[in-house]
Amino acid sequence: MSLSWIRHKGSVIASALLAGVAALGALPAGAAPFDGSRTSFADERFATVWSRTDSESVRSGRTWYWGPGPWFDYAEFYRQGENGLRTVQYFDKARMEINNPADRSGANRGVTNGLLVKELVSGRVQLGNDPFDTDQRTAADVPVAGNPRGDNPGGPGYSSFAGVATLDNGYRDPQRLGQRVEAAIDRGGNISVRPDLALPETEIVQFNSVTGHNIPRVFWEFLGQQGPILDGRVTNGPVVDWLFAMGLPITDAYWTRARVGASEQDVLVQLFERRVLTYVPSNPAGYKVEMGNVGQHYFQWRYAHLGTPWASPEPQLPLLYASNVDTGRHWELYRYDGGPGASRLTFNNEETVAFSWRRSWDPGQLALLVDSRRSNAQFRQIYEFGPVTLYDGDKAWNAQIRRLSYTDGTQPPPNGPYPGYLPNNVANEYNASYSPDGTKIVFVSDRMGGQELFIATSAFNGPTQLTSGGCVNETPTWSPDGRRLYWASNCDGDFELYRADVAYDYDSQYGVSARLVGVTNLTNNTTDDRFARVSPDGKYVAYSTFIDGTWDLSLLDTRTNVATVLFVTRSNDDAPSWSADSRSLAFASDRDGDYEIYTIGTNGANLTQITNNAAQDRWPLWAQ
Repeated sequence: MSLSWIRHKGSVIASALLAGVAALGALPAGAAPFDGSRTSFADERFATVWSRTDSESVRSGRTWYWGPGPWFDYAEFYRQGENGLRTVQYFDKARMEINNPADRSGANRGVTNGLLVKELVSGRVQLGNDPFDTDQRTAADVPVAGNPRGDNPGGPGYSSFAGVATLDNGYRDPQRLGQRVEAAIDRGGNISVRPDLALPETEIVQFNSVTGHNIPRVFWEFLGQQGPILDGRVTNGPVVDWLFAMGLPITDAYWTRARVGASEQDVLVQLFERRVLTYVPSNPAGYKVEMGNVGQHYFQWRYAHLGTPWASPEPQLPLLYASNVDTGRHWELYRYDGGPGASRLTFNNEETVAFSWRRSWDPGQLALLVDSRRSNAQFRQIYEFGPVTLYDGDKAWNAQIRRLSYTDGTQPPPNGPYPGYLPNNVANEYNASYSPDGTKIVFVSDRMGGQELFIATSAFNGPTQLTSGGCVNETPTWSPDGRRLYWASNCDGDFELYRADVAYDYDSQYGVSARLVGVTNLTNNTTDDRFARVSPDGKYVAYSTFIDGTWDLSLLDTRTNVATVLFVTRSNDDAPSWSADSRSLAFASDRDGDYEIYTIGTNGANLTQITNNAAQDRWPLWAQ
């Protein structure tokens, strides 16, 4: 029995998705990775393609072609995409893509199906239409069949097939029509012969002359099977266009040993450009041949830091804040533990303030970006705390500290668009914000003389300058799909909120080349608007506006650009940060005489005081 069949049988999430897709007009306009709607379709065209084979009305007793539903969408770099980005959505079995939003041609209305298997085997992530335009990584050792690697130590990974795969290397297998499959492959890529597995159903019945690979009967019949499909209405026909679904074969079929569930089994596998087919003779009817979980495997390889969104609950992040309650002078980082409880997390001689989480569905992969003067009291620098273990033993805090900025004179100046050039020999860097997928960081730096926005990889490779107008820029924050930035900027004497799309010319693990397009002033007024934060669902920007001598919380609707003051008081209320469900805000207020941390619903209800002391508690960070 295959792992995917075990996991999906009787799945509650599947039932909910299937019922919801019955009427496509009811689908939301989009999804967001970390706001609880990751299982919604990011585009109605994705829903249409999925429904054709996997909706409740047609699937009964048939294995999944995509999976019970999506579980992650994002805007990934693609050189020919709009602003160098394309919308993608991941399923258990594959990834759907829209390279050109205006293209609705063909049977799938512009939806394409990624070459994930080819990338997993080769380690080359394709960056555009040119097959040689790639980001070279280490090939994936994720098992092609069965349980994950930790519970499947001997199962061959994708990298095991590199020596027998067609990867722009001219490799071809000889035609073996009429022969049965008895070749086996192990994790080391070694080939052996298993005559006991030369079953009648493995007889070679097709030879693909383009890539030079043989297809056994059991897989060829699966690719050509007829059955119910949803195409406006339920009809009978070819279940899949196999070239669209699979691509061309890039290996012959091989027997493998893989741990599936609680037992080790013989599994026949064949790798195609886009998918993997598996055959387990002992599986129930309808599930003997299945699409491998390529979408899951690829996601584990490309986004190892994000965990397993197909199987994990939403990340639960604590409320952090800065306080001088113990030092009397500088800020240290604290975690709200509920009730009157709080845990001090940092013990430095100088300030440390949290600004951004790298969220993850794996609690052990959470990371935190902070501003700190821990290495030099004169300069703010960026550090990553991570992976962060939030609760270990008696609510202890464990984090590996990684310094990202070295612009305070303690190290040679960093490389960047102007290698080695810092106008004042030193610089401040702060307000570092992780992209929702955790692969990029936007931050503020005065390395070029002004307080400008820069973008870098998560490893801080080759920062690229995004703004250059001489304005004072601060608090950049990302839209949930990674396409836009929001921030505050003072260009003409007061701070205003701005928005811009990020246009990428290049994006790989080695560096990022990007620019801002469509820069728009969202709050064109004569007062200060600061501390911008986008809600996890992307619908609102929370910020502080200066009204009649005090700071008040406001919400800007990102769809209409209409701003609403949440409430007006005689106190200062500033630096809002969102809860994970986008329904509440944490903020700092001096309404009791000194700054304390509060939470409140976005409807203005449920005001709750979190801290209560005679110190200054500032700069909360919740989920966003």
